Amino acid sequence: MRQPLLPTVALLVACAGSKPIETGPAGTTPPQTDTEADTETEPPVETGGDSETEPAPIHVEASAHCDDLVPSTCLLPFPSDRYLEPDATTVTGWRLVYPPEAFPTGLFKIVPDLTPFSRLDGHSPATQIMTVFAAPPDLTGAALVDDIGRSLEPDSPTVVLDLDTGERVPHWVELDARADDPERTVLYLRLASVLAEGHRYGVAIRGLQPAGGGDAYAPSEVFAALRDGVTTDAEVVEARRPGFDVMFAAFADAGVDVGALQQAWWFHTASGASIRHDILAMRADALVRLGPDGIGCTVTSVEEGYGGDGLTARRVRGTFTVPNYTDSVAPPSRIVHDASGLPAHQRDAEVAFTAIVPQALVDGTVEVGPLVTFGHGLLGTGEGSVSGSQVRQGAQDAGAVFVATDWAGMASEDIPTIATALADVSNFVAVTDRLQQGMINQIALTRTFLGVCRALPELSEGGRALIDPSRAYYVGGSQGGIYGATLLALSPDIEQGVLYVNGAVFPFMMERSIDYAPYLPLFQAGYPARIDQAVLLPMAQHLWDSSDPTGYLQHLTAGLDGIGPKRVLSIAAHNDAQVPNLSSDQAMRMVGVPVIEGSTRTPWGFPVEASPYTGSGYVTIDVGDPPVPDGNLSPTVEAGGHSAVPSTATAVSIVQRWLRDGVIEVPCDGPCDPD
Repeated sequence: MRQPLLPTVALLVACAGSKPIETGPAGTTPPQTDTEADTETEPPVETGGDSETEPAPIHVEASAHCDDLVPSTCLLPFPSDRYLEPDATTVTGWRLVYPPEAFPTGLFKIVPDLTPFSRLDGHSPATQIMTVFAAPPDLTGAALVDDIGRSLEPDSPTVVLDLDTGERVPHWVELDARADDPERTVLYLRLASVLAEGHRYGVAIRGLQPAGGGDAYAPSEVFAALRDGVTTDAEVVEARRPGFDVMFAAFADAGVDVGALQQAWWFHTASGASIRHDILAMRADALVRLGPDGIGCTVTSVEEGYGGDGLTARRVRGTFTVPNYTDSVAPPSRIVHDASGLPAHQRDAEVAFTAIVPQALVDGTVEVGPLVTFGHGLLGTGEGSVSGSQVRQGAQDAGAVFVATDWAGMASEDIPTIATALADVSNFVAVTDRLQQGMINQIALTRTFLGVCRALPELSEGGRALIDPSRAYYVGGSQGGIYGATLLALSPDIEQGVLYVNGAVFPFMMERSIDYAPYLPLFQAGYPARIDQAVLLPMAQHLWDSSDPTGYLQHLTAGLDGIGPKRVLSIAAHNDAQVPNLSSDQAMRMVGVPVIEGSTRTPWGFPVEASPYTGSGYVTIDVGDPPVPDGNLSPTVEAGGHSAVPSTATAVSIVQRWLRDGVIEVPCDGPCDPD
């Protein structure tokens, strides 16, 4: 049964005329160069008795809280240097600081608590780049979703440039299909993958004109002054000038005509240390407390012959012990920090588990089998997922013990917290903090069942332990496929995982999912203006990165420090109505795996490898689902492919061979489709 899917840095050399100067973070004064120090000041030119003077600064309207590059919308363009403050104590040299006055307050005029953002030293590497023009632009000639490579060409109307490396970043552009105001229709620059952590990026737009015809857009007064070197009387604008000069110099070096820019801005991404600060500290402490075998487990019920279909010898339920770092075991909950800013252990908590022992292990068809940690669908439960016939069939086929727990933060008991967060975004941190604790729970689940739980009589037969401690895998679908990537990156005990119908970047995938529809009214009730919804979703990504696979997928194949590398197989459903294929593509580009021949899709940027292939890979199977809408709109038809693909004979064959041998063998004669 399907379950619904929600949601000291060194700067580059700038040019001042023909002389290079060094600049610090925006808002700092550039140091005087040796050349400038040695140059005598020229006397003023005599002009009829009056000396020539610098022109007076021009007056511009500037806000104390908003980004004045796009006057019509406070927080756009996004993300922006406007909300970065220099901070020598962080890895990047910056700190993210949003004033409450800049944030949408919604229908209930709630001023949000922005403290969680200030823990970050930059913007999300999985950000959605956004801006607006006075009217929706004509995107003819721009990089569209089916032509991402266009964004890397010299004359692309949009450019995303890594200012640290000089490399162009692949992306596509699209207009907000949900817009309700032509003057506030968001232009999205969608990233093909994730940006590098701790890097500086520039965004440039040129040559666009209104879709209805007319002259090309003129730059805003503030941007024109920054671009053209015209001094203004606005302190907040002048504070940004050094950073913009660096950006303009980098664009010029990349062959971009700075004088033709209609909009341009820069931002800095957060460091990995900032994004993963809490969860890595919790993980390190938890592993010490867990030891090599876990703390303990208790069986509360055993159901022999569960399901009555010959697949399952017994279903075992109980609790296992987990180090807990939140102010409450039940939702809503927040991570508690000590005086040094590290998560503080609060208690050891008992967390429910459900284990499925297949008949093949009990009757001796398979002597001993692997442990499979299973990840359930979003807003579901561990018990509900592994108790279904589809998963129990998988356990029987694999001769493996499957074990699951609720995914804290995105389980059924978290629905009230999520609903509250949609109406008041201040509450969203309770979701993301609990998701981090949920990762600790999952890590503890695997370790405990490879250790102290393995010896339970209920997981043995005739004195024979049924779990092989040398073989631990992860399998998850939908939300379990999404967050399974994070778990795989963090777990010290699992080296190989299957991610069914997975994706990344929740705020991106939500609007393209059929399962967003039931939750959208809650969001609209709190924030009726579409432009506010469009801004708040990518804002949420800042906090989501701590547990969203966007903070982990790019580290899977090489491994995080002391963790990994890991092997991963992703299987997607062609035209998935719940987890959009574009999101799956983004996720697997982050990993850097190939598409395997037989897949029905070969998205931009993927190498293609012949089957059989040894290693990690990406496969899409078509079971006949209809096409999904273009743009950020939800499908209206769910034909079942999302739920059906994992149990197809094709997927079962691929997964069994890959888990057994590490080889991806696609058994299709041509593309894996109904024909």
